[in-house]
Amino acid sequence: MQQARPSHPVAIRRLALAVVIVALLVRTTIGAVVGLDGDEAYYAMWSVWLAPGYLDHPPGVALFIAAGRLLLSDTYLGVRLFALLASLATTVALYRIARLLLPQPEAPALVVIWYTLTLTVGISFVATPDAPSTLFWTLALWSAAEAISGRRPGWWLAVGLFAGLGLVSKYTNAWLGIGLALYLIATPTGRAELCRWQPWAGGLLALAVFSPVLWWNAVREWRSFLFQGMRVVSVEDLSGRSILESLAGQFLVAGPILVVATALGLGWYALRGRRTAPGLALPVLTTLPVLAYFAVHSLHSKVEANWLQPALPAMTLIGTGWLLTAVSRRWLRVTLLVGQAVFGLLLVGFVSIQALLHPFDLRDLDRTRHLRGWAELSASVRQLADEVDARAIYTMGQYQLTGELFFHGRAAGDPRPVRDIAQPVRYEFIPAPERRPRLFPAVVVVPSGRQPAPTLDGGYFAQSRLLGRLLRGAPADSPSAYAVYAVEAAGPAFPDE
Repeated sequence: MQQARPSHPVAIRRLALAVVIVALLVRTTIGAVVGLDGDEAYYAMWSVWLAPGYLDHPPGVALFIAAGRLLLSDTYLGVRLFALLASLATTVALYRIARLLLPQPEAPALVVIWYTLTLTVGISFVATPDAPSTLFWTLALWSAAEAISGRRPGWWLAVGLFAGLGLVSKYTNAWLGIGLALYLIATPTGRAELCRWQPWAGGLLALAVFSPVLWWNAVREWRSFLFQGMRVVSVEDLSGRSILESLAGQFLVAGPILVVATALGLGWYALRGRRTAPGLALPVLTTLPVLAYFAVHSLHSKVEANWLQPALPAMTLIGTGWLLTAVSRRWLRVTLLVGQAVFGLLLVGFVSIQALLHPFDLRDLDRTRHLRGWAELSASVRQLADEVDARAIYTMGQYQLTGELFFHGRAAGDPRPVRDIAQPVRYEFIPAPERRPRLFPAVVVVPSGRQPAPTLDGGYFAQSRLLGRLLRGAPADSPSAYAVYAVEAAGPAFPDE
């Protein structure tokens, strides 16, 4: 008797599972062997001294890295472990949301395939605030979907918990709260939920979870809020170039078909989709505020490609929902679905190969070059420090360099402190006695031109002499140069702590 062939949705689910597993294995391999980005190393420095807030971001990424380091020590995979797990958990939650909100049986698997094969997910092994931000945004959306789909109001408490944790991860997640309020006010289902106490309690829970970050900012004159707020009011370009650059960035990290499908899905939902696809109300209305803000922002400043990362799961829901519901021609649906997947597969595959093997000389176009050469540079700096019996390693205003030297020195068991003495506001998380120790002799590492000066200027140090010029990266990577100086004492400008 001939065995029955699996149904179409079952086959797609199996394909989606295979895509997720293979992609996770590839990301884990890259994350375990490829060096840290400068920002990652800086966040790893945060994780040694946990605090309710930092100048650049809330503490979510530091907590993720601290947990990974606790399990896997000071290794690349230790820093990135929970970023990898967050990406997987986001994908699982996205599958569940699609099952709850989209009626087509094949929709959840197609959503997962589209999402997994974006460059954003392909590089999600990198430990940045976007990892917890995206996870908790998606978990809050999942909890809201559970609340409205099953008429289970207790899920609104989970919405509040995850929304609060999202704010602890990145301030961008405030737009999710605005989107949830828009959904609750603008839809009949949402207004019915407002008659219950659970959504209100969920909002209070979100504020309670976020309150340590609020307190940290309040006692520091709202320093982190103002630091991030400068981007809101910055004017970099009024010629329209920033709009094109922002759009090109989204085409690259999300895929052009997905971006266009999301835009068409938003327009279609406003005109017809409220009746034919009511399940899309939640992802559309919760995503609309952040999309509208960044669209306006792009009129005067570039929107960095990663800034919309927390909204990408919802964008994938909107784009896939529009495609399956509004596009009637089967050949066109298949072409768009396959085209987006193939584009993502080729791009993610290329970037993965370049990160692991870097076979192509792309010069400044190769963003993976920022991950290479830090371990070798740090080892060379420590060797020069040993030659002069240095008791500390200092930098001057380079937080990424500081983070890399700190991480690799700590991983190598070097007890010498690594400190940046030119940006004190960035390092208030370090206890005052440890923040800028006066330990001499010491070495100072600074970016260098072709011919570094024989002595170090600036007044921070006295009795300096050049030890050498070091390169980070291979010649094909347009290597960065650093000068290393030996210093014997603090100068008049050395900060007092």
